[in-house]
Amino acid sequence: MDRWKLRTAFCGSRRIEGKLGSQALVLLSITGQVFFFATAICLANYWVPWPSLWAAQDDALQQGLAALSQNHLDIALDRLTVAEREHPSDARVRNFRGIVLARLGLDAEAAREYREAVRIDPTLEDAYKNLGFLEWTKHDLEDARAHLTRALDIAPDDSFAHYYLGRVQLDSKLYESAFQELDQSGVPWPADVEFLIEVANGYRALGQREEARKVTNRLSTMSLKDGEVVSVVQLLLSVNENDAAINLLHRPSERQDPTCRRWAQFDLALAYLLTGKYGTAADRARVFLKVPQFDGASRAEIASVWSLIGISDAHLNQEESAIEAFRQAAKLDPTREEHWLNLTRELMELNHYADAISASREGLESIPKSYALHLRLGAAYLATDRYSEAEAVFRQLANAGDPLPTSYVGLAQVLLRTGRAEEAASELAAANEKIGPNFLISYFQGLALDRAARPAEAVSALQDAIRLNPSSSEAHLALGKTELAIGRVSDATAQLQESLRLSPGNVQAERLLSQAYRRAGDVQTASRYAEHTVETLPSAERDLLGDFLLPEWQTPHEAGH
Repeated sequence: MDRWKLRTAFCGSRRIEGKLGSQALVLLSITGQVFFFATAICLANYWVPWPSLWAAQDDALQQGLAALSQNHLDIALDRLTVAEREHPSDARVRNFRGIVLARLGLDAEAAREYREAVRIDPTLEDAYKNLGFLEWTKHDLEDARAHLTRALDIAPDDSFAHYYLGRVQLDSKLYESAFQELDQSGVPWPADVEFLIEVANGYRALGQREEARKVTNRLSTMSLKDGEVVSVVQLLLSVNENDAAINLLHRPSERQDPTCRRWAQFDLALAYLLTGKYGTAADRARVFLKVPQFDGASRAEIASVWSLIGISDAHLNQEESAIEAFRQAAKLDPTREEHWLNLTRELMELNHYADAISASREGLESIPKSYALHLRLGAAYLATDRYSEAEAVFRQLANAGDPLPTSYVGLAQVLLRTGRAEEAASELAAANEKIGPNFLISYFQGLALDRAARPAEAVSALQDAIRLNPSSSEAHLALGKTELAIGRVSDATAQLQESLRLSPGNVQAERLLSQAYRRAGDVQTASRYAEHTVETLPSAERDLLGDFLLPEWQTPHEAGH
């Protein structure tokens, strides 16, 4: 036999080791004996003529390949180095030497060999694959993508290149392309937790909930490290597998190791909170504070527990208990703004505005540059009609170049409430120039222009708002109200109907629709809508109050071990 088939790919990657199961690099020796390297994948095929291409004097190459097939890497490197000197223009020798160097962990030298191989022979697909694979293991995703794509240009059906291009795209969070490449490769997915977690995240991002559920359920049955438990629990909760998530967290929470139990007990309480089991969440969190094994917890950890208790109690309408829990959290960890934001949010929810102002100021003493706390202070001033203080806070944020619309909206509301509609419209126009098209800016600009008796401009601004957010009932209502005021009854009716569709039972929309139909002479339809005089605060204004900020998930590393 004068030709032997050598099936080869990148050998011995540390990253791939243990992830590819029974798939292995197979080298057929001159006697036909099969050698397996369990740390590589057998997908790329090319022919090495033996011995017709290389004459008898090419003993170094033959010896190098034989040593490589037996995993004698130092000998293989020595022999292939000699062969490279004998055949400096043979790209395949460069590729083989790159494989050995990579197996030895000399990645930079291996990359140089692969690059030299493709310089000598730009059609050598295997060197592109090996280089792309090596770059993927180093998380050099851009270069890996380029070289694996080049390999596919040469060999469009190469499974190895499709598979690892899929892995590159997965790591880049280009999920649609990733799944296309992985499917086209035909390679079974490895039973690798890190890989499957990213796959589940990809399906979630693409809205493929059922596929995400399947992968996540598979993960929940696998052997997981403590840090991986947290990621899988979050995935389970995201696909509403609540019981599975809680059962998974029970495993580490019942261990004897107190440090392991500490973070797991906290995450278990958080899981109960996220599934709406507020009483159980609060009880579990209080265990953290009472059990002696948890004495080693840091102040920051204990503060997060109090925060969790506060959120649970707030949902249970245990108002004073919630406020006290939030105060404890802020006292223990005063440099974490979410503790102050939760406290002030609950105080404002209960109309305790003076206390909210006091707490916001106290928080700013610890975190003077907190954007969110300045915003909360301005909202508290606004809610108590302390317009000059609110204006000062919002102007300070706006003048500092706030990249978000919120401070400009807060300032506009102050100006509108103090009868300065023209100034509000001007400030919002300037904000639009700074931050670009934005729903809240356009919406409040429409309100300001309407108040400033500039209805045509108000209509234009509100139409912009609707283009940016077609599902806003408030924007359709404001546009309908403005159009009705200038006699565009048919247009107004359409906008008010849409507002009512988006927000059934909206009394202001019903009242204005009744007026619109009466103006159109349709008394019978007008009579279907009761006359109401209640005007509610636009939800866009309530956005200044915010919502609770949940504590972060704990992991073994974050918990200090």
